[in-house]
Amino acid sequence: MQSDQKFTFLPISCLSTFPLLVLFILCLTAFPSPSSALELPSSEQFHKGLSLQGFTGILNTPNAHVTEEGSFYGLYSNQKENIWRDRVTFQDDFMFSVGFFKLIEVGGRLMNAPGVTAVGQGGDLSGSFKFTSEPFFRNYSWMPVLAVGMQDVGGGAKLLQTKYAVLSEDIWRFRLSAGYGRGPDRMKGGFAGAEFKAHDWVYLLTDYDTRETNVGMRVVTPPFWRIPISFTASAKTSLDHKPGNFDVAVGFSMPLDFRVRNEENEKRSEERGVRNEDKPQTSNPEPRTSNLEPRTPILDPRTPILEPRSSNLEPRSSNPEPRSSILPVLREQLIWQGFLNVRIGTEEKTLVVEYENARFNHNELDALGLVAGIAVTAAPEADFDTLRIIVLRRDIAMLQVSAPLASFRSFLERKSGGAADLRESMKISSRIDTDEVRYVEGDDNPGMLKSSLVLAPGLSTWVGTDVGVFDYLLSLKPELTVQAWKGAVLNARWDLPISWSENLEDGKAFRSSRNDAQLERLMLFQGFKPFPDVMLNLGVGMFLHDMNGTVNEMTWSPGEGSHRIRLSQAWTEHKETHDHNEVYLASYRYYLSPFDTSLEGTAGKFFAGDRGFSLELKRFFEDTAVSLYYKYSIAPDDKKWQAVGIQFAFPLTPRRDMKPCLVQVRGADEWVYAQETTLKNNNVGSDRGNLNFLAPYPLTVAPNPTMGLLQAYQNRDRLNAVYIKSHLERLQEAWLKFGAH
Repeated sequence: MQSDQKFTFLPISCLSTFPLLVLFILCLTAFPSPSSALELPSSEQFHKGLSLQGFTGILNTPNAHVTEEGSFYGLYSNQKENIWRDRVTFQDDFMFSVGFFKLIEVGGRLMNAPGVTAVGQGGDLSGSFKFTSEPFFRNYSWMPVLAVGMQDVGGGAKLLQTKYAVLSEDIWRFRLSAGYGRGPDRMKGGFAGAEFKAHDWVYLLTDYDTRETNVGMRVVTPPFWRIPISFTASAKTSLDHKPGNFDVAVGFSMPLDFRVRNEENEKRSEERGVRNEDKPQTSNPEPRTSNLEPRTPILDPRTPILEPRSSNLEPRSSNPEPRSSILPVLREQLIWQGFLNVRIGTEEKTLVVEYENARFNHNELDALGLVAGIAVTAAPEADFDTLRIIVLRRDIAMLQVSAPLASFRSFLERKSGGAADLRESMKISSRIDTDEVRYVEGDDNPGMLKSSLVLAPGLSTWVGTDVGVFDYLLSLKPELTVQAWKGAVLNARWDLPISWSENLEDGKAFRSSRNDAQLERLMLFQGFKPFPDVMLNLGVGMFLHDMNGTVNEMTWSPGEGSHRIRLSQAWTEHKETHDHNEVYLASYRYYLSPFDTSLEGTAGKFFAGDRGFSLELKRFFEDTAVSLYYKYSIAPDDKKWQAVGIQFAFPLTPRRDMKPCLVQVRGADEWVYAQETTLKNNNVGSDRGNLNFLAPYPLTVAPNPTMGLLQAYQNRDRLNAVYIKSHLERLQEAWLKFGAH
């Protein structure tokens, strides 16, 4: 509810004179300051906060910048729109924005203004986007930044739609913006505004939004210690409508990779794969104070290990131990770290290491970096010149990584040029060559009959529907997985409802979506690798609590992994009605490594019996994936549906889990939340059909069990050469973090 508290301000009626404000701003943007001392070093020093409309901007108008790449911004505002504030008692806005690339932000908005937003008690759900020219003119501080965007995209219920173009210029501590909007609901005409950076965390704001002149202030807190979250608070008043009566907004921002940014972190290069260690070092580099300096590897104190040295990556050249004694010690080190199915062997002067990772469940590269560091540490330089690492999943050899030991050593020691040398010499292949390898006999810590119990929440939401602003169902979904034999796992998952909103109570609109506690899935999966680039996974059993059947899939990833073809097939039978359902799907994915981005198209017959296709644009920020998607579906009743949405997927478990044992308890390696809205349709013969009507069945849903190929075998579709070579820094960081104590 909006506060009735008022504050007294001096009358400033002259500030509502829009033409003079626009003329002043345009003059400043056209004639840059002659003194470089009056300009901020870069636009990144301005906090790119959200306006009260949800896009990056001032108060009610945008500037020409976008949300920081790889960041998530959330905001709540109680501002009532001036076009209907006299006929609503309150208005709540929940907004978010994601910096998808350096030049684009995408966002969403849930608005609840009773009597305005929708039929009944529901709210209005809308999207927005903005493109900026900022990345193209980063080195030209005198050049104004241009952006174009749209608010309230798509759908029939368009309440605050506008299309706009805006220019911004930074001069000293000012950011000045002016633009033009086409409406029809907001910003119809010219608008302008200014931001003054009074302090690193205080901004004074003013703008004219084509209807009123507003003034306000934004406060930005710095991130807390080791917690990469920053909070914001804004207050705004209109000079043309009850000056001194404030609207407020509070929010937060956080990086999608959940990493703390500080001066010790090395800045990532504009292009993937180019690190600071590849650049020439200065003659007097600053001393390092990072807590990730290489130190003695973590080893079981009961294991007879080599004598300590000045660096944990120094080659063993003096008093080398016999090869026959080094290899068993290396195997014991890997087993002590928690790796499964460990084998150590040799092929002439090549050291071969096989392992299966079940402990580092954020990214397979964490395990690969740790294994490489331990192997390089233990390998005598006189005996070996090459390291070959074979990555296993469910005891199936998935990938082979080979490179000279000297290249691995230089890279892990962060020597100049180490990354470039390793990238050039590294060979990665799904074709495994072990015919000539002689393995050391002994315990390999087999994965057979070892199990994992994953504890993760389940969350279903209904946002901006006709019967409510926000409804939810929160449950606990324990999932038990037992490895039976090579490539075979027994998988059981339960669904235990914990909490839900009123509309899921008995007799309410969404009651059918709430089940009692139940065993949700019980299946046996068998993985095969018939060819180096081809992987099969067959599943049979209870697919859902009321359906039995089979779920099968195949992936083909030729070359280095930029291309992937996937085929899926499923057949189910309902336990009571004995109705049959069939799924046939084909998809193609292309991965663009410099941007960690993939585009995937899927077409065929989906789980609900609908036919159609979907397009997904996915961007990884470390281990968090953000997807924008579009769906087109023809239902069994021949009605046509279109939908757009956004999805977030990230690990919900520590970066290093407990060691595998009889029962390993951990969190989910990928937890997914998506929100979508249907576009304008004519499937309902009433005015309601012109709105964003919720489809009565799920659209273009593909069966994707957690034991599927992409998640259980292929590192969330990242176990390929092109991904590894573009993320070598992850190997180095994992060794420095987990291979030292």
